[in-house]
Amino acid sequence: MSELEARLRELVERVKSNPSALKTLTETEKKFLFKPTDGEPFFLRIKGPNIEVVRGVIESPTVTIIAKSGDMLDVFAGKADPVTLFLSGRLKVQGKVLEAQELARLLRETR
Repeated sequence: MSELEARLRELVERVKSNPSALKTLTETEKKFLFKPTDGEPFFLRIKGPNIEVVRGVIESPTVTIIAKSGDMLDVFAGKADPVTLFLSGRLKVQGKVLEAQELARLLRETR
C-alpha cells in the first residue's frame, strides 16, 4: 500500500468516526478515482455512511483526480490547497468538479 493510499484510509477512518461528517453523506454513490502520475491508481467509494478505499480503477468515476503523489499527500495533510494546485495546473480534475470540492470539504473536517 502506498503512503498516499494509507493516508486516505486514515482520513476515511476519521470520517467514519465523526457523526457530523457522516450526516453530510447522501445515499447517492460517489466514486473518486485518484491517479497519481507517479504511482498506482486507487479510488474512494462513498455511499451513505459506507466509505471504502480500493486499489485499482473503477468504471465511470464521479471524479478523477490526477496529480503527483506528493501534491495529493499535501492536500490530504492540509499542507496544500487543492484549488491553488488546480489553478496552477498541478492537480487536474475530470468529471464533476463540485463533487471534488465536496470531497475536499469532507477531508478538511477530519483534520
